[in-house]
Amino acid sequence: MRLTWKDAVSTLFMAAIVVIYIALLNSTTAWLISSARGTAAAVLVLGMVGGCGMSATAGQYQGARTRAYTSLANVLGATALVAGVIALITASAVALAVLVMATLTLWLVATVRHAFSPPAGPRACPVDHGTGSRSQMLIEATSMVPW
Repeated sequence: MRLTWKDAVSTLFMAAIVVIYIALLNSTTAWLISSARGTAAAVLVLGMVGGCGMSATAGQYQGARTRAYTSLANVLGATALVAGVIALITASAVALAVLVMATLTLWLVATVRHAFSPPAGPRACPVDHGTGSRSQMLIEATSMVPW
């Protein structure tokens, strides 16, 4: 498979996360990201929009490694979510670091997967049950129109 515009958008969101986190580490005075809580909220929102919103469906991928990737992505996503909630509640810098690193790792694994996975093969039409007679079904369906 090749990288798509969604990968480019998620890369921009990931870059924003890194910039925000580095700004916090350098003691920024910006209103939202001057605390661990504010930065955690920003990272969670950017991660959900840039990562989850731009993600591909699992049906696009085939192969034995799909299950391993899905398991890894689930663990990283759950880790990021739990660390984000902990960072929001406790303002913990450690939980924020875990959130950022889990989000960064999830983005990196997904981008590498998109770049190097073979494209999925052709899928059968869901209506023809894999028989390949889609055009015949279309002819039959249009011939049943009463007008």
